[in-house]
Amino acid sequence: MIAFSAELLALTGEPALLIKGGKILFANEAACTLLGPDCRSKSFRELFGKEIAGMQAPGFVAETEVAGRRMLLRVKAMEGMRVVFLSPRESVQELISDAFLFTLRTEMMQLGAAASMLKNQLRSAEPGAASALGSISMSLYRLNRTLQNLSIIRDGERNSVLFLPQALDLARLLRDLIESVRLLVPAPEICFNAPDTLPIQGDPALLETLALNLLSNCLLHAEGCTRIRVTLHSAGEQTILSVDDDGCGIPGERLNTVLERYRYDCGLSEAGHGPGLGLTAAREIARTHGGTLLLESREGIGTAVRVSLSRAPRSISPLKSPQTEYEKSYDTLLTGLSPCLPPEAFQASERR
Repeated sequence: MIAFSAELLALTGEPALLIKGGKILFANEAACTLLGPDCRSKSFRELFGKEIAGMQAPGFVAETEVAGRRMLLRVKAMEGMRVVFLSPRESVQELISDAFLFTLRTEMMQLGAAASMLKNQLRSAEPGAASALGSISMSLYRLNRTLQNLSIIRDGERNSVLFLPQALDLARLLRDLIESVRLLVPAPEICFNAPDTLPIQGDPALLETLALNLLSNCLLHAEGCTRIRVTLHSAGEQTILSVDDDGCGIPGERLNTVLERYRYDCGLSEAGHGPGLGLTAAREIARTHGGTLLLESREGIGTAVRVSLSRAPRSISPLKSPQTEYEKSYDTLLTGLSPCLPPEAFQASERR
C-alpha cells in the first residue's frame, strides 16, 4: 500500500508527502524542491511545527510558511497514514485594488447618507416603507462586512493590517460579545467555556471581527446545527480559541478550498451569503496576532476551527501601534452578523 501511494504521489506536480507515525515515508520531487532535498530525513513536526503535527483529525487545512512563502497545507488520512499536499496561497491583490476599495467605500457612504435621510422622513410612514428601509440597511451592513474582510485580507498580504494592540481580558471581551450575539441570534445555542480572566495583548476590534466571522460561519453554513461551543484556554505563550459546531460538516471535496473561497465560484444556494471571506480574514487576524488558524471537519458530525494567538504578539505591520481606548458599538454586531440576520433586525436597529 505504501509503495502504491508513493507511486501515485510521484505522478502529481503538486508538492506532496506521505506521513506515518510522524515520519516522512515519501516526498515527491516537487516537495523536495520546495522543502529541500533533506526533507525526507526530517519529521512532520520538524517541517511544520508541533501545532500542525499534533492535530488528530483525519483531515484538516491550515496555513504554514515555507522558505518565506505562505502555503496552504491540506492533510487527509489514508490507510493509517497521512497524505499532505502543499499549494501556494493565492494572491488576492489582482482582485482588490486601492481604486476598487475607495470606490466601494465612497458609494457606501452615499448610500448610508441617503438611508439616514429616509429614516427621518419615514418615522410615521406605513410599515411597508420601514420594511424597505430595513432591507436597505441590511444590504449596507453586508457590504460593509465584505469590505472589512476584503481590506483585512488585502492588507494582510502587504503586512500592513492596522494593528492597535492593548492590554485586555480576552475572556471578558468574548463573554460580553457572545451575550450580545445571543440576544440577536437565540438559536442555535451558543456555549462559552473560558477561565474567569485571560489577559493578553491584542487588538480588540480585530479580535471581535475574528470571533464574529467564526460565529457567522457556523450560523450560515452548519446546516442542522443545534449548538455552537466556544472555548478559550492558555497553552504556554499561546492562547487557543476554539469554535465547534454540531452541524452538517464540510464535504471532503470542498475542505481543500474552504480557506480560499474568494477565488472559487459559489453555488446558487450560497449566493445570498456573500463571497465567503470570513475564514480567510480570520486567518489574517490570527497571523497578525502571532498565531494561525486550523480547520477540521467531518461530514455529519460538524466543523471545528482552532485559532492560536500569541499572548504578546510582535507587530508585523510597519504602522505604529498607539494605545487607544476601544469602544464597542451595536454596529459592530450588525456588521459581523449581517449575513445571518433578517431585515427585521435592521429595522429594530433604527430605534437603538
